[in-house]
Amino acid sequence: MQMEVAGARTYEPAAYLPRATYWNSFLLLRFYQYTGDRKYLARIPDAIKWLEKVKLPPGMTENGKYTHSLFVEVGTDKPIFEHRKGSNVTYGYYYTDTIDTKLLGHMHGKGNINVQRLKDEYASVSALSPEEATKNSPLKPAAFTEEGTPQSYYSLSRDTAPSTTITEAQVKEVIKSLDSQNRWLVPHAMISNPYIGDGVNKEPTDQYASTHVGDKTDTSPYSDPSDQLYISTPQYIKNMNVLISYLKLQKERLKGNTLHAFKDMR
Repeated sequence: MQMEVAGARTYEPAAYLPRATYWNSFLLLRFYQYTGDRKYLARIPDAIKWLEKVKLPPGMTENGKYTHSLFVEVGTDKPIFEHRKGSNVTYGYYYTDTIDTKLLGHMHGKGNINVQRLKDEYASVSALSPEEATKNSPLKPAAFTEEGTPQSYYSLSRDTAPSTTITEAQVKEVIKSLDSQNRWLVPHAMISNPYIGDGVNKEPTDQYASTHVGDKTDTSPYSDPSDQLYISTPQYIKNMNVLISYLKLQKERLKGNTLHAFKDMR
C-alpha cells in the first residue's frame, strides 16, 4: 500500500520491470483517449527516458535479439537475472545476479521492447486535443456501431489494437482439427513426474538451471518431448474461445440486420 517495490514468487525479486512500464504506458495513452484528461500523459516521457536508460548493453543483446532484461535492480537501474541451483524442490533454490547466462527455462530473463513504437504512439496521441482524443471514447453516450461487443472492442488488453475479429476460415480450421472421436489432441503437452518422495540430492548443481524440471523427484510441469497425443485443457479453451467469439459476432450482426430491416419497414 506504500507503493514500495516488492517480490512475488520465489523467482520474482523485488525489482523494476521494463515490460510492465512499457505496456502500462500504452494504457495511460488509452486512458487519455477515453477521458481527455492530460494527467494520464504527464509521466509517459519519463517512462520513455527510463526505458532508453535501462536497455541491455550490446554484449547482452545476443546480436540484437533482446533489448531489455526482465528485471532491473532498484537503486542502480542495472539488469539483473534470476537463476536456479539444485536438482529438486527440497534442496533447490533461486538466486539473482548480474550474469546473463544459464537463465531460467520457464521464465526467460530477457525480452524485446519496441521503445520507438511507444515514442511514435505518444507523439501521435499527445498531439490530439482532448476533444479530438475522445472522439470515439466509449465513455460518451452513443450507439455502438463496430463489430463484436463494446467489451471486446474496447478491451484494456496489453496491446493497443481492438480484439481481432474471428473469421469463418478460423472456425472451419478449428472444427476440422477434431479427431474421429471429436477430440482436440495435441503433442508435447505439459506433464509432470509422479511423486516418489522428497528429493535427496543436496548438491547445488546447475545441471537443471534452464530446464523445466529437475530430477525424478521433481514434480514441476514440463513439456513431453515424445509424440504422445493428449487431450489438452489449454487447447480446448483456445478453440472454444474461437467458436464462442464467432457465434457472438454472428449474433450481433444478425441483431443489427434485424434492427435495420425493422427501421426500413417503418
